[in-house]
Amino acid sequence: MENASKALIMAGGVLISMLVIGLLVFFFNNLSDLQNIEQTSDEIQQIAEFNKQYEVYVRDVYGSELLSIANKIEDYNKRESNNKGYKEIILEVQIQKDIDKTFFKKGTYTSSSLKQEIEKVENEVKTLGNKSIKSSTNERISRKVSQLATMRTKDIEDLGFEKASYSEFVSKYNTYKTLITEIKAKVFEYVNFEYDKYNGRITKMTYKL
Repeated sequence: MENASKALIMAGGVLISMLVIGLLVFFFNNLSDLQNIEQTSDEIQQIAEFNKQYEVYVRDVYGSELLSIANKIEDYNKRESNNKGYKEIILEVQIQKDIDKTFFKKGTYTSSSLKQEIEKVENEVKTLGNKSIKSSTNERISRKVSQLATMRTKDIEDLGFEKASYSEFVSKYNTYKTLITEIKAKVFEYVNFEYDKYNGRITKMTYKL
């Protein structure tokens, strides 16, 4: 009889232990599920915040805005995507006809090539603008092309500058300055945005002109 009692007590102890273990496993699983839900919620919020900074441009944009987008994408691709393992963002700009004969020709541009072309034009403006031209009648008098571009023809001639010595440079200088202004003022049509099918982050932005 005593042995039977001990057996019952032992069986009861084992049963209680199993119930306790079962409850612990149940609570642990629930806690893990809750943590996973919280983690998923945080990730969704982070993705939404990330996309929001680009989705403000889900519309037609001015060229000046497009250049800002290109700078933002270049910075993100260099600093963020490589370090965190995300896909780079691609900016695709489709120019459907030549804007000028040298820099912005018909074709497809990325954030990098768009910036490069603008930098080329800006460098031309800077180089030409800093070019110094001497007066034909008095070598002690000289003016930069950027200065001559703001002067009246009569004032230039009064200083002894011959038209042949400066007109070509001033013309190119003004043309390149106008091109930069024109590009920034143009309206580029929104085409579409593409998203990573696994994490929902923006991966491509497309515009056309």
